[in-house]
Amino acid sequence: MQYLKLSIFVTFTVLSAVLYLAAALILFPWNQKIGPPLLQLYSQAALKILRVRIDAADRIPFDDLKNKGIILTANHVSLLDILLMSALYRSIYLSKEEVKSYPLIGLVARLIGVIFLKRESPLDGRRVIKTIARNISGRIITIFPQGTTGAIADRLPFKRGIFKALEINPEVILLPATIHYKEDSQIAWRRHQMLIDNLKAICALKIIHVKVTLHDPVSIEDYTDKTVSEVCAATQKKVLSPLWAEY
Repeated sequence: MQYLKLSIFVTFTVLSAVLYLAAALILFPWNQKIGPPLLQLYSQAALKILRVRIDAADRIPFDDLKNKGIILTANHVSLLDILLMSALYRSIYLSKEEVKSYPLIGLVARLIGVIFLKRESPLDGRRVIKTIARNISGRIITIFPQGTTGAIADRLPFKRGIFKALEINPEVILLPATIHYKEDSQIAWRRHQMLIDNLKAICALKIIHVKVTLHDPVSIEDYTDKTVSEVCAATQKKVLSPLWAEY
């Protein structure tokens, strides 16, 4: 069952990428507009293949927030997080630079508007924050401030970098999000694992349950008399605290 599910998912992913590239050649000027909705459709189907059941998911609270641009700041557990946030919120992503070199996936990522970051470079981090802050209008971007994946028990802290975006562009909305899997410890992508290892762990489960909770938006007013580090810490507490409650 595990390998059948894995084979179906990989085949579906490759076929979807090839079809998207074909569409991209025809609709090249509109790639960044058609990319997020196409990624959303792929993600919704992929979650069904992987038997992920969304038990509850909050909607973005105000439609007018989307016109300003939204940064969803979420905890990061697994490969599934990317599919989940795209399926629910039509999100694109900030990704590590290495993804550019992935066969097929890297090309698709560039075409749909994924923003790439050299994680080992502080200068590139500042460049990316400025790029996001100045070009987010009308877009939804998911960023995982923990910088890596892990289980609830790992207590991975948030990095403060992305929280500087509001100082550059006060119109940006930071929307904290909690991703809570019932099978968290079983599907968490550990540092020693490769992508295929995490996929195997996901496919080994008959069904996976998840809830997504959106919290009150963080706005520039929340920075009054506070440092970026303090706002980051408050957001981290808001996102991670619900994970300690029983699913």
